[in-house]
Amino acid sequence: MGRWLQVNTMTINRCGLAALAAGLISAFSGMPVHAETLPFGVFGFPVDLSASTKDTLLPGGTVVFQHSQPLFDTVPPESSQLLDFSTGVNASGRSTNIHSAFTSSLAGADGDGGVGVSQLIFGSPGGSGDVVRQLVAESLWTQTFRYDGTFPVDFNLHLHIPTIQVGLLGVPPRRSSPSDTETAIAGANLDTLITHPDGTISRGASLEIGMNLGEIQIASGTDLLNLPDLELLGQTGSLATAPQFNGDDFNPAYTIDSISTSIKLATLHKGDILSYVYTLTASGTTHGFERGYFAFLGDPFGGEVITDNLGVTVELAGAAAAPETSTCSLMLVGLAAVFGWRAREPRRGTSISSCTRE
Repeated sequence: MGRWLQVNTMTINRCGLAALAAGLISAFSGMPVHAETLPFGVFGFPVDLSASTKDTLLPGGTVVFQHSQPLFDTVPPESSQLLDFSTGVNASGRSTNIHSAFTSSLAGADGDGGVGVSQLIFGSPGGSGDVVRQLVAESLWTQTFRYDGTFPVDFNLHLHIPTIQVGLLGVPPRRSSPSDTETAIAGANLDTLITHPDGTISRGASLEIGMNLGEIQIASGTDLLNLPDLELLGQTGSLATAPQFNGDDFNPAYTIDSISTSIKLATLHKGDILSYVYTLTASGTTHGFERGYFAFLGDPFGGEVITDNLGVTVELAGAAAAPETSTCSLMLVGLAAVFGWRAREPRRGTSISSCTRE
């Protein structure tokens, strides 16, 4: 079996990359090479990330507040985090040290992250007329890089998706007449694009995991049954365990345990530029008057921060058989150079051979 190496991106700089390349060649020469296992980030190169929060009155889209904290070319332990408060209270049972309605977002350069929104309003959500209040939280990570290695490689992303929870608050199971409905949505999304040396663009792997919770009203005699209406998003049904219902018809909530999965984003050839974007999003809407919602992926301000949301494995494309020793060494040189050039104008030096500290 091939040997696996775990590399800490917090300690890798450009000098470290050169040493890593030499070490890999030495470690694997004369034996099969299957993969390099790396934590979040790619061979220690920086990542772009952001946290964002938004409070909006609908319809009309009146923005109460909108905050965004992007960070570019980040390295551990840098992180972007936002916690904003809104009208109403936090009745979610999460982040119990926070009493007001809130929206929260955390994105770390080491892969730490999570998002959450919680809002229960006992009066009007604000504005005039039939107003709906919406909270949205998002954490985002993205990298763009060019592969300059000799041999085709499979680029695999390993995701650790935080516990997903959605719930509605103050939803009577029976109503005498139709009523407004509330929503709660939480999900993780991945999108990938590959730009080839000839300028053509193709899509790599994509993923959608999450839950969308609303209400449905069904006639029952002279009354209406008001039932939770849960939709599983994207590939959730095939990757996750069945959602767990809390059994409370008045405050229905569903939980999906954290999910670990691996995705082959693409097979990269020399000169290919790969871009991926990974986002966690939590949102909800309420008409107020003793009604609300909550939605979480993890709970970054309540003690449930998922670490190492993303990991990377790079391996020889379709390598069922072990390569020759010479091939092994050449491949490792290619892997060490896989991220030697950023696709966009870099803020830091990009040459692996350069050991000059800026």
